[in-house]
Amino acid sequence: MDAAMRDWRRYAFMLVMAYALVYLLPLGVRPVTIPDEARYAEIPREMITSGDWVTPRLNGLRYFEKPVLGYWVTAISMRLFGENAFAMRLPSALAAGLSALAVFLLLRRLGRGPRTALSGAMIYLSMLGVFLVGTINLLDTVFSFLLTAAFTAFYFSHREPLSGRRNFYLVLLGVFCGAAFLSKGFLAFALLGLVVAPFVICEGRWRELYSRGWLPLLVTGVVVAPWAVLVHLAQPDYWHYFFWEEHVRRFASDSAQHSEPFWYYLMFLPLMAMPWTGLLPVAVAGLRAEDRSSDTRSLARYAWFWLLLPLLFFSISRGKLPTYILPCLAPLAVLVAIGVESALRIGREKLFRFGGWLVLVFYAALLLLIVLVQSGVTESPVWYANEAWKWLLFCAALAAGVVLVWLAMREPSRGKRLVLFAASMTALMLTTQFALPQRTADSKMPGAFLRAHASEIMPDAVLVSDDIMIHAVNWFFKRSDVFMISAGESAYGLSFEDSKHRLIEYNGLKSFIDEHAGRQPLVIVYHTDSDHRVRPLMPPNAVEYHQGLFVIWIIPADADSGSAG
Repeated sequence: MDAAMRDWRRYAFMLVMAYALVYLLPLGVRPVTIPDEARYAEIPREMITSGDWVTPRLNGLRYFEKPVLGYWVTAISMRLFGENAFAMRLPSALAAGLSALAVFLLLRRLGRGPRTALSGAMIYLSMLGVFLVGTINLLDTVFSFLLTAAFTAFYFSHREPLSGRRNFYLVLLGVFCGAAFLSKGFLAFALLGLVVAPFVICEGRWRELYSRGWLPLLVTGVVVAPWAVLVHLAQPDYWHYFFWEEHVRRFASDSAQHSEPFWYYLMFLPLMAMPWTGLLPVAVAGLRAEDRSSDTRSLARYAWFWLLLPLLFFSISRGKLPTYILPCLAPLAVLVAIGVESALRIGREKLFRFGGWLVLVFYAALLLLIVLVQSGVTESPVWYANEAWKWLLFCAALAAGVVLVWLAMREPSRGKRLVLFAASMTALMLTTQFALPQRTADSKMPGAFLRAHASEIMPDAVLVSDDIMIHAVNWFFKRSDVFMISAGESAYGLSFEDSKHRLIEYNGLKSFIDEHAGRQPLVIVYHTDSDHRVRPLMPPNAVEYHQGLFVIWIIPADADSGSAG
């Protein structure tokens, strides 16, 4: 084995260890956040408890916003590792690692040795957006992996001359496409079709769309059909709601959830791609220098289709969240890996240093901003006075980032330059796991507060919550029978005849309290946004607990016991 191969095997081992250290080991450190993490943990928990793995339910109510695959993998993780923060986040972290593996395999096919492939995987895992989404319990990372795997399988089939192997990759394409549909719905078909069809036409192979396209479509149908039929039989309204409300209205309606302007992602994509945003100019220069007839140029062209067309699609859509463009980061990693290596090979040193200075200034500006905010320039520092070690740790990580980028600009080895760049963001990623401000916990992480009072809540207590706290109440108290004083995203589930009684609303809360007074304990949990509407209704014997933005009222069953809290 030559020295170069030994070096890159060592780098591969280091990358796997860094992934385990940053993505896997700290998964259980941070408390569960609301509403997303609690929601996407509670639905799988209710599947496990009820034994119904066909119909997604949240708080016992029908919840038709997503298909089931994301819930299934989280439920399996919980069965293996328990109902905890580590288990709920593990599928996201594994999906991020598997996406990096797909990037590696895609670049490895170029035949340029392992360096470019390892660089692509490292670039992907060290992107800020990949880390932020890949270490929380969301469905986006699993969906992004399945799309990345589907796009990779297609490209392998596209470049494979042997029919047997080509069909194998087309079958894989169908499997991953079907799984992506089961994760997030028709969006999988839209994104794959949006990229594959124009690329094949551009390559002059448009006849293959119908001569070979039938095979992955058939496999996709086989993957999707069993659950699609079962959920239709169990819930005949599922597909109507899921298609019109969660796809058509969210894409085109003026009242779409999370409505944002067209340019929204032009602001978030550079941030999610840090620290590699600074190297995009040098990457583009390197890509332009590639031979137009080379395999590298073909893969780069495919990656451009894969990056830009979904980005345009998401920008046109009315409903927008930063996590939606996570599937765009894999092709961006491919382009940066190819482009930067090519640019450095042809001596574009000044352009590389220019990109390095952009990233260095970003880290330095963020460090200065934290110092100014914590020094009293603003009225509300991010960290409380007793949390100085946390923000100083963040500053140390940013200072380390500055030093590592500076070293990267001086390093003669092309491979080590990229490792130093990746390490600059890794320091910040590690810090984020441990140094989140208590202010964030007091507004988004109610777990410790709820657990502290769980022993005071009897099994026969009636639970009431608002739409902000409801998922945390479900998850931490292990209850799926909570009454609601505001519907929020549960409005559709509450519209069914067998569920309408679960919505009491604010104007019915006083009557609800009077009805249960003296009969059984009543517990009301809500966010302080609801305080002005709930507090005046509390009886004299109600006991109040309050932390940050979270409030609990406990009304004992005995009307004569207790006192105002």
